[in-house]
Amino acid sequence: MKCLIIDDDSMARTSLQRLCSKQEQLEVAGICESAEEALDFFKNEENSVELLFLDMEMPGLSGLELLDRLPVMPMVIFTTSKADYAFDAFEYGAIDFLKKPIAQPRFEQAVQRVVGIQVDNQHFQSSSKNIYVRTEGKFVRLNCDDILFFENVGDYVRIRTAAGANHIVHGTLRGIDERLNDPRFLKVHRSYIINLDKIVDIEENTLVIEKSVIPISRAHRPILMNRLRIL
Repeated sequence: MKCLIIDDDSMARTSLQRLCSKQEQLEVAGICESAEEALDFFKNEENSVELLFLDMEMPGLSGLELLDRLPVMPMVIFTTSKADYAFDAFEYGAIDFLKKPIAQPRFEQAVQRVVGIQVDNQHFQSSSKNIYVRTEGKFVRLNCDDILFFENVGDYVRIRTAAGANHIVHGTLRGIDERLNDPRFLKVHRSYIINLDKIVDIEENTLVIEKSVIPISRAHRPILMNRLRIL
């Protein structure tokens, strides 16, 4: 499980890195000194994590303000020297709340809680018919059957639905691809993830979904053709 450590205190960062290194379930993908640095980390399409160890009180953006700016919410374990923030942490759906200095047994307990939730989520996602996306300051539920395709638009992703709606979310196509966990969706181009059930027809290097013509990259075409039931 890839995790990201975000804390403005150097000793706290070192301590968390040491604690993580003792857990075979964890891989530290990055260490950030501020929420702003974490936002830059997530702008890179190569960077994707499942868990944040997040300090609540930092100069500039706080830990809570960082979460408000993330398009997709990883699991979060808050770390802080003040117990006063516990209520706010759980209001944001935190998995756990660790008070500094963090003892190893307490850290291990938090990690095991995350592992248990991850297993449950994998079972849920494989059968879920809905996803939630953050757009215009709120979470919107979308039925996967209604989604036509996802399109990369700069630093954003546009989600096109059968009803003609366009939902714009901040994030990367790669990040969405990793979280969808649904066999009906397939990436066919660096800028498109499509719903296989919505294809109208396919030509050499394009396909049509409703009235939209979507490119197929040379690398993704064999994968696409292997996923289709061709007579």
